[in-house]
Amino acid sequence: MAKTTQSFNAEIKQLLDIVIHSLYSHKEIFLRELISNSSDALDKLKFQTLTQSDLVPADHKYEIRLETDPDRQLLKVIDSGIGMNPEEVTQFIGTIAKSGTKAFGQLNQELKNRPELIGQFGVGFYSSFMVADKVSLHTQKAGTNIGTLWESTGDGTYTIDEVPRAEGVGTTITLHLKKFDDAEEVQDFTNTWVIKSLVKKYSDFINWPIQLRKEKPPKEGETPDPTKKEYEFETANSQKALWLRSPSDIKPEEYKEFYQHISHDYNEPSKWIHYKAEGSQEFTGLLYVPTRRPWNYNTKDHEYGLSLYIKRVFIMENCKDLLPAYLRFMKGLVDSSDLSLNVSREMLQQDRQVTTIRKHVVNKILAHFKDQLTKEREEYEKFWTEFGVTLKEGIPMDHANQEKIQDLLLFRSTASDKLTTLDEYVSRMKEGQKDIYFITGDRLETLQNSPYLERLKEKNFEVLLLTDAVDEWVTRDLPEFKSKKLISITKEGLDLDTEEEKQKKTEEKKSLQERFAPLTEKMKTFLSKEVKDVVISDRLTETPACLVSGAHDLSAHMEKLMSQMGQAQGMSKRILEINPKHAVIETMLTLPDDKQQTWTEILYNQALLTEGSPLPDPVKFSKMVSQLMTQQ
Repeated sequence: MAKTTQSFNAEIKQLLDIVIHSLYSHKEIFLRELISNSSDALDKLKFQTLTQSDLVPADHKYEIRLETDPDRQLLKVIDSGIGMNPEEVTQFIGTIAKSGTKAFGQLNQELKNRPELIGQFGVGFYSSFMVADKVSLHTQKAGTNIGTLWESTGDGTYTIDEVPRAEGVGTTITLHLKKFDDAEEVQDFTNTWVIKSLVKKYSDFINWPIQLRKEKPPKEGETPDPTKKEYEFETANSQKALWLRSPSDIKPEEYKEFYQHISHDYNEPSKWIHYKAEGSQEFTGLLYVPTRRPWNYNTKDHEYGLSLYIKRVFIMENCKDLLPAYLRFMKGLVDSSDLSLNVSREMLQQDRQVTTIRKHVVNKILAHFKDQLTKEREEYEKFWTEFGVTLKEGIPMDHANQEKIQDLLLFRSTASDKLTTLDEYVSRMKEGQKDIYFITGDRLETLQNSPYLERLKEKNFEVLLLTDAVDEWVTRDLPEFKSKKLISITKEGLDLDTEEEKQKKTEEKKSLQERFAPLTEKMKTFLSKEVKDVVISDRLTETPACLVSGAHDLSAHMEKLMSQMGQAQGMSKRILEINPKHAVIETMLTLPDDKQQTWTEILYNQALLTEGSPLPDPVKFSKMVSQLMTQQ
């Protein structure tokens, strides 16, 4: 193909502007990113040769080489990995493919403030422009003989040309290093000692040898000729599989560095779990709990799963078969001694050994959180703030582990500002309280002031305040805890009284029903299209009316969520409960029919607002209220 000049897409231009003009610190991370990319390329080639042995010669050397040239201010990162063809170069180097343009735009400011995040975008290659004013990428895809040369000065364009690569399969990245002002105090990236120290800092655990070219020292008694430099290579990384070492021999700093290497998350991990399973299934697991959600955590582009190794050979990353979706925040790897090296993704899904490993992994993670909740409550609550919503998904998703997960749940409640477990809630239940009560909604402040709480506050019964969308599914699939039913206080038939209290109120309730029967019948007629019944309420003490769902109907909040998900089924008719001891209801007994109808409509609309539902006709409601306010 002929040499062509092309423009970066808009997101890449934006990224380059940030990299070139905004990232004043952490310039050294460019080397971490390039080595990581090279390591991935070697992993992919090794995996493909398991089924395509003719991709490279049997004696193919898997390695990464670093070469410096102080005289010309060059630094080369060379690997013998999978390489790329021209189409892949354009796809992966010219555009942001996986990150999602919208999400990338939202993260611009955070990237400016936290440059170490660049690796999370899958575009760490562009960190090269922090230190180089020109970058060349020369690559050849395994199984082909076509070399592709990509070059750019970071000005918004790049050139691409077909040029044979003398080394064959692999990729060479050449950085034409910038000249920095003395005030910037940038390290000399052509200094072999500097490069070696950066490899040790960021890439010591890379599985492949990182060979650093250095100048050969003169032989004893020999005068060096500056025009004839000789070089040799030394391995700059330890290549030790951290997970196969004894935990007692590993320093916390080593665990943290390895986490950053495999996750591209340059926050420190919150915790790690390192263990070896023995018995019918032998494998080693090194699992990490992140400190913070990744920037794209709740987007469709977010990949999750553990890296799978078999006898130290990397097989695949983001292996979902090893980790359920409700634990998708976990990072790490599993190295199995029993699985076949020729295993494929399709085979993994049906492999009983993988199912056993997954079960072990889940049990280990849940046991870790149980132990942390018991012994390190403050740390657990920090984790919960970041990932608790995700962990809750395990209640409807994983019935086999539901009992373990339910013990890990934390909730806000009316008891205090502190988070509570279900076990702690039960321990505080008042005498005469039969059930665990909850209410769902969008905002904590709204729930705290909800009229549905009035009678429960009077009886000093604690109520769980649930504001996460997943709570609707959690409470549906967790009907009881320790023989205590979980009861929504927005459903009909709320039973708060003891048998003794019920007996005392029997006559009073009968009298109220008889007295207000004519009014409730009229209100039911007025609202025949909106509600399925109007009844006397036993849950309200200060509010004139509220809407409650039928025992087997979706809650108003659930209907709202379903609508937001594009699964609207239409608003079901609810029951209007009126407070017979409220002055408004008392007054309605004496009003003529036309005013009773107006007041009924106003009460219904107020009840809709109370439960968080939209008004059918806000303008009409506003006019009715205004007219009522002007009446003497």
